[in-house]
Amino acid sequence: MATEFKNFVNNQITQEKSCFIRYVEERNELRKRVEASQDPINVSDGMPFKTKHSAIIGCLRETQKMDRNRIIMLTALINDIIDGIREKECQVKLLEVNEQVSSDTD
Repeated sequence: MATEFKNFVNNQITQEKSCFIRYVEERNELRKRVEASQDPINVSDGMPFKTKHSAIIGCLRETQKMDRNRIIMLTALINDIIDGIREKECQVKLLEVNEQVSSDTD
């Protein structure tokens, strides 16, 4: 029973690590996108634009704000995944210690 549970937890750890990698990649892509969108915003600051251009820059700023919020959420998810992986790894270690103690007393 302990071996089955240990295998189950190890499988969960593997799945969470792959999820962790996807979220880190997504966060990094968003960071690049936010940085790239900053250049046109910086250029536009202080320059007189027609209403159409102002609307485009406003839209770009709003998109950048949403992307930053997604970065914050992804970072929180990444941190939660890391905590979950650590907790599961501790559970596996405790099971291994328990198995060792049980086999030593036999």
